Amino acid sequence: MSASVIESAERVKKKRNELIAELRLRDGDRCMYPDCPEILDFSVISGPKEVTIDHHMPQSKAYEMGWTYEEVWDLSNLRLMTKRCNAKKGSLIPNEDGTLPERALRTFRYRRDKRSQRPEVCTECNSGRNLGEGEWCNACGSGPMPERYPRYAQASPKECDHDVFHCVSCTVYFPEKRRQVANAILTGGPGYE
Repeated sequence: MSASVIESAERVKKKRNELIAELRLRDGDRCMYPDCPEILDFSVISGPKEVTIDHHMPQSKAYEMGWTYEEVWDLSNLRLMTKRCNAKKGSLIPNEDGTLPERALRTFRYRRDKRSQRPEVCTECNSGRNLGEGEWCNACGSGPMPERYPRYAQASPKECDHDVFHCVSCTVYFPEKRRQVANAILTGGPGYE
């Protein structure tokens, strides 16, 4: 027999029902998420109260640390949790005492918080979008925007001469223009020489 066949024969994973039965014998019918009082209901097939098998040391982290397949799927690394608690735990590595570390807070909880940090839109020039070639806004000091392909140079495919102006056809349908645009983006130079 080849080595890969022997290795795959050794890696036969126990069936889910067998694992759950062994974990129930060891831990009982309580969710193993810290501070969760939930009693597991094994009749639930789907939803937040579905019983799942959690890896105490997350699989990805365990493999990074050099664990073998057998160590990752060993009963000592498995716990029973509700689907909701398993999702809460995610890939957090447990502390020495079995508790979970605090998750990093998201920077923006609501869209309005993110929007509040954006610069105000200039009402004179629409933040440079209404400016022509070589124009500058006296109110905000902005030039034509966006910087790479300003609005004054945008054209519909019928009006575009594919030389001075730019349209969707310039980058999609014309390979030479596509190369020029790609080079302009990569080098940071003007797109239409």
